[in-house]
Amino acid sequence: MTTLIIVLYSLLIIVATFSLLLSLLIGTSAIAVFIVKVPFVPTPQKNVKIVIDQLDLKPGQIFYDLGCGDARFLIEAAKRGAMATGFEIAPWAIWRAKLNIFFQKSQAKVLYKNFYNVNLTDADAVFCFLIDVVMPKVEKKLQQELKPGALIACYGFKLPNWPPEKIVDLKPFDKRASKIYIYKKH
Repeated sequence: MTTLIIVLYSLLIIVATFSLLLSLLIGTSAIAVFIVKVPFVPTPQKNVKIVIDQLDLKPGQIFYDLGCGDARFLIEAAKRGAMATGFEIAPWAIWRAKLNIFFQKSQAKVLYKNFYNVNLTDADAVFCFLIDVVMPKVEKKLQQELKPGALIACYGFKLPNWPPEKIVDLKPFDKRASKIYIYKKH
C-alpha cells in the first residue's frame, strides 16, 4: 500500500511540475505578445517555399527571420544551404522552434532575442511576418542596417514607405489573401 502511495505522490509531483512549466511558458509568451504586439500565426507550408524561392538563397548566404515563430522559414532556408538564424522572444514559440529544428535535423538556429537589438548588417536576406503597426520601425531598422543588395521578404504586411521590387499575389482573385512583398536594399 505504501508503494502505491509513493508512486501516486511521485506522479502528482511530476504532473504538477509539468503543469507549472507549461503555464509559465504560455504566460510569458502572452506577455511577449503584449510587449511586441505581434501574435504567433503560422504560415501555410506551401507559402513558406514560395517565400524562400523569391529570395533565391544560395549556399552560405546569411538569412535572418525576424520573429521566427516555429522556425518554418529557417528550416526551409537551411535546406537550401543558407546560414539561417531566427530571433524570437516568445518562450512558447522558441520551444516549438527548437523542437522543429531538432526533429528536422536542421542546421538552423533560433535565438532568444528581440530582433530590434540585433545587428543585421551581414544579412543577405531577411524575412518577416509581423503586423502593420510595427512595420514603420522595422522599415527604419532595415534601411539603416542592411547592406546594398540584401533582399527582404515581408509576408502579409508591407513596409510603409519603401516601394517593393515585386509583389507576389498568392491568390489573385481573393482580396483577403496574403501577398508577399519583396524589397532590395540599394
